[in-house]
Amino acid sequence: MVVQKLYLQKVSVNYIALILGIVLGVIPFLNHLVEDFQSEVFMELIVAPLLFFEGESTQLYYVKRFWKSIVGLTVFMILLITLVSGFTLNYLTGMDLAFCFILAAIATPTDATASESVTHSLHVPRKVAYYLRNESLFNDASGIILLSVMTTWYVHRDLQIIAGIGNLIWAVVGGLAFGLLSSFLLGIVRQKVMKSYSLSTSSYSLNTPVLLTYLFTPFILYFLAEEMHISGVITVVTAGLIHNAEHQRNKLTNPQVVFVGSQFSIVITELLNGAVFVILGLVIVRLLKEDIFNSQTILAIFTGSLLYVINVLVRYLYTFITEFRKDQKRAWAFSLGGIHGAVTFALAYTLTEESLKSSDIHFALLASSTLIILSMIVPTIIFRFLLTKEVSDDAQVKEMQKMRKDMVDYAMQELDKIYLPEPLRRQLLYDMKSQLNEVSIKDYSKELSKTVRRPDLKPHEREFRDEVYRYAFRLERNYLGQIAQSEQEYREAFLKVYRETLLAEILFLGTKAD
Repeated sequence: MVVQKLYLQKVSVNYIALILGIVLGVIPFLNHLVEDFQSEVFMELIVAPLLFFEGESTQLYYVKRFWKSIVGLTVFMILLITLVSGFTLNYLTGMDLAFCFILAAIATPTDATASESVTHSLHVPRKVAYYLRNESLFNDASGIILLSVMTTWYVHRDLQIIAGIGNLIWAVVGGLAFGLLSSFLLGIVRQKVMKSYSLSTSSYSLNTPVLLTYLFTPFILYFLAEEMHISGVITVVTAGLIHNAEHQRNKLTNPQVVFVGSQFSIVITELLNGAVFVILGLVIVRLLKEDIFNSQTILAIFTGSLLYVINVLVRYLYTFITEFRKDQKRAWAFSLGGIHGAVTFALAYTLTEESLKSSDIHFALLASSTLIILSMIVPTIIFRFLLTKEVSDDAQVKEMQKMRKDMVDYAMQELDKIYLPEPLRRQLLYDMKSQLNEVSIKDYSKELSKTVRRPDLKPHEREFRDEVYRYAFRLERNYLGQIAQSEQEYREAFLKVYRETLLAEILFLGTKAD
């Protein structure tokens, strides 16, 4: 089981989600259960919260520090990629120039969450990682505006460059202003509510509105921004950045709310990112079902491949010259690290709402799907040779198991020095063995049976038990404190064990019932 888990950890969750989507599409019964894709719903229910939580995991300081580079990467580099891609596609394929630029605009946004999935257990240079994250947060707005301009050109044969620039400025500035103002006001409200809760002895009545406000923030802000014809993408990203700054200085006002919110954002981000690739796999199957050997399908796959190559080369040349001072390794890491995902997929589907021929829409969807898949597969392979490896997952897990066992052994040795009633000692031994995942089914069944038959503890008995467990957890933390400096190589494993120990104490001593 452990071997299987370690093997699966080496496979990006995006690949697993993609395969799941393909399976859904191949099985007719399951395929019919899934409704047709709607780009507006996708943008509001998946892309908006994804960008919000990505922004929330980014420090505003680094955005301010690299703002000139961000403008270069999300405006000038994006325009350069669009121009090179559009003219190259037109020259090599003979397709309509305006349609080539539509495809080029769709291919510009990148996805920070997807990028992290292909660099797992590999060391990405810090500056490259900052640039990739900051680029992916802000280049979506450029892609959306560019696609709108190019679609108008293709449908109405009217290229409105000046109007497009004006729309981009209005969308970005408006999104920044609305994101800053709304998140600041929401922060004030949360501060007042959490302070009221911290001074109250009531239950979780005030916790719920804070978490609900946090949950619905990206959906509401994105909807309001789009209604005002400003960038919903920039709005939710800005709000996420302000939330990060708020949480940096707000952790101890109400630790429980902050902890639950942070864990919630991690879970939601993973679920939504997985949903993107499940949908992508399903859509690919639907696209290929009827015309897999069609010449247009082959051309679409070629176009998607060409778009990927152009994106990588232009990204490399731009950053090699302007950002990384002719450092080839970092320039290649950045160019290959620009993974395409949710926004690219959504932009391609917005064409279904325009006055385009169904064959053009089909072509764009298949080309963008090819681009997304290549942007995942190619760096997954090349990064294994280009980037240095961090401590392997296998080594981290083995060290973590050893660390956890030594910690429990140390605590049990210290507990043997004090008197404990035998039933409590047996219960404590069982719970500590469960930390090591060494509880047999037989022991579990016995303990479950005892728990069902056991009456509630009296208040003084419960207080004594809790005091013993507090002491046991304190012993475990003391041991981890003693080895903290010697575990620098396995810092990730050490922090994971330490967090689990703290969480175990919170869960055990924070429950109301035995």
